Amino acid sequence: MKASWIFSANDVVINMGVIVAGALVAWTGSNYPDLIIGTVVGFIVLNGARRILALKG
Repeated sequence: MKASWIFSANDVVINMGVIVAGALVAWTGSNYPDLIIGTVVGFIVLNGARRILALKG
């Protein structure tokens, strides 16, 4: 259950990040918001994976 919670919480945060990045790219015309938020999302995914793997032990 805890792994499911971590995965679902990360999914919500990531989806919000995608929406915000899309809005910022449309508003600014720059690709940098997508790059920055994509990097943050990558770290969130890696942290979530680390937390889920730590539950095993």
